[in-house]
Amino acid sequence: MEKNKIINITKEEKKKKNHIRNKVLVNLITFIRSLGSIAIIPIYLTGGSLAAGLATIGFFATDFIDGLLARKLHVQSFFGSLLDGLSDKAFGIVCLLLLSTVNPIFLGVVAVELGILAVNYKSIERGNNAKSSIAGKVKTAFLAASIVGSFFCHAAPTLKEVLNYINITSLNTILEKDPTILSTILAIPTIGASLYVAADYRKKAEKQDIEREQELNSSTIDTLSVSEDEDIDESVRISLDEIAKRREELMHQKEEVKELKSKDELIHDLFDTDFYLEHKDDGIKRLFYKNKRQ
Repeated sequence: MEKNKIINITKEEKKKKNHIRNKVLVNLITFIRSLGSIAIIPIYLTGGSLAAGLATIGFFATDFIDGLLARKLHVQSFFGSLLDGLSDKAFGIVCLLLLSTVNPIFLGVVAVELGILAVNYKSIERGNNAKSSIAGKVKTAFLAASIVGSFFCHAAPTLKEVLNYINITSLNTILEKDPTILSTILAIPTIGASLYVAADYRKKAEKQDIEREQELNSSTIDTLSVSEDEDIDESVRISLDEIAKRREELMHQKEEVKELKSKDELIHDLFDTDFYLEHKDDGIKRLFYKNKRQ
């Protein structure tokens, strides 16, 4: 009996160690993309557009690999999700800024990307969930293809030599075109997709604002109707000013019952997979607070 208990404990410990190892592995793959936002600069400056294009394929591939492994190994977490989103944005913007040195149209893509970031930041600040939508994922694919393709376009002479060396001449006509025109053709659909996503995220944030407002108003009415602190005659109409005042008091009370989680609680919730799966649709801001009444 005691032997079986020891064996079970050993299996649990091994399972826990494997889970931690897998989680570290997936987050390291994501972190490679974060490092890529720094590494791509010397790669571009020393190796040119062709080296940068090849490198971006590898860095963008980590975005697919880490998500696939996280789901397969069941190691999703808020930390991984936040790191993934920040890595995507940082790497994409740095690549776009590099491309803007040879084609200014990419400054327009940067501006739209920063606009999306601002919309999501404001939404998160209000307590909303700014999780990536399907449109956002499609836009990211457009952006990756545009960046890689544009690097290759501006490496056309070198790329042509390499392809011709291995007897591939079918792309010569395209590679002989003006690289700025080619990269512009790639950038325009990306700008369109980014503008659509910015509008989509803004619409999503406004919808969540309305839903939260309705929930708060419902809570206010319920609290007013069952309040034990004041004697309300149901036959007396409550003026709009009184309702607004009471609502403000309730909002203030709601803020008072919030407190930041402890360091240990925050670390647990950032890295725990079960917590992530249960609360992934909540606003990120709520991750840092707990409610005293709960």
